[in-house]
Amino acid sequence: MNTTRLVRAAALLGFLSIAGASAAQDIIFFEYADFNGRRVSASNSVSDLANSGFNDRASSMVVRSGTWQVCTESYFRGRCVTLNPGEYRNLGQIGLANQISSARQVGGQGGGWAGGGGSGYPQAGATLYEGFNFGGASFGVEGDVPNLGRTNFNDRARSLVVQGGSWQLCRDDDYRGGCQTFGPGQHGNLGFLAGEVSSIRPLGGVAGPGAGGGDWQSGWGSRSRVVLYEGANLAGRRHVLTEDIVPNFANQGFNDRASSLRVERGYWMFCSEADFRGTCRTFGPGDYPTLPTGLNNRISSGRRISDDYPYRSNPNWSGYTQQ
Repeated sequence: MNTTRLVRAAALLGFLSIAGASAAQDIIFFEYADFNGRRVSASNSVSDLANSGFNDRASSMVVRSGTWQVCTESYFRGRCVTLNPGEYRNLGQIGLANQISSARQVGGQGGGWAGGGGSGYPQAGATLYEGFNFGGASFGVEGDVPNLGRTNFNDRARSLVVQGGSWQLCRDDDYRGGCQTFGPGQHGNLGFLAGEVSSIRPLGGVAGPGAGGGDWQSGWGSRSRVVLYEGANLAGRRHVLTEDIVPNFANQGFNDRASSLRVERGYWMFCSEADFRGTCRTFGPGDYPTLPTGLNNRISSGRRISDDYPYRSNPNWSGYTQQ
């Protein structure tokens, strides 16, 4: 073999080695937002990122394959979040910027919020954000805050992430004024409460509307039920869903019309195509003033997954796409 062929063979071998290494990088952490700065990748569980010199340093990340649980403390303790394949340009939007200390793959579990210590139960916690869709400054809450006026976050919250439990937000201090309760999940627009939240507290039981509940009849939360709304912020024509399974909303005259929804009780999966195909996402108890990309004005089917959390099935929580 001549020198030229040796060089080409060496280059090809090097390229294949790099490609193989890249394929093994199932999760990649970046030091700065938008995938900038130093990076650390892994294909297996990392019980302590301090061993890689990357403890509490990640500000963005990419999940290339698998479902990964990232935690704020080593050995998968503290507050943990389970993430599906995708690009996460700013971990501050989910309250994890410069906080990740361990990560592990959790095959078979759906994405969404997971509990501390990998138990699978949602941790009782919530994060308020100054801007819509989790932008701007954030304020984490773990218990009752009867007066946000004693903090620097009074009348500032416009969006919310609920890591677990049911949380009541109110316009006035001491849980007065218009109130609304939110269940686990991401709430990119607080609707009539946007920029006016003055108190917040966790509630027991299922989520339901507070003083600002509006159009719910008595006995709210007594059974599984969903209301789909034609407009954003729970406005416009509505469709009350009482069946457990709706394979095609065209049969009910509400196909591709929902722009917001309210889950009274239970966990429900809605999909962009009939027969539970297309983009699917699961919603827990609470109000969803806006729907995520891929489902806004595109809901064509839906079904109840479970009455309670956690559930045993894989319901395509936040990020899975069925084909």
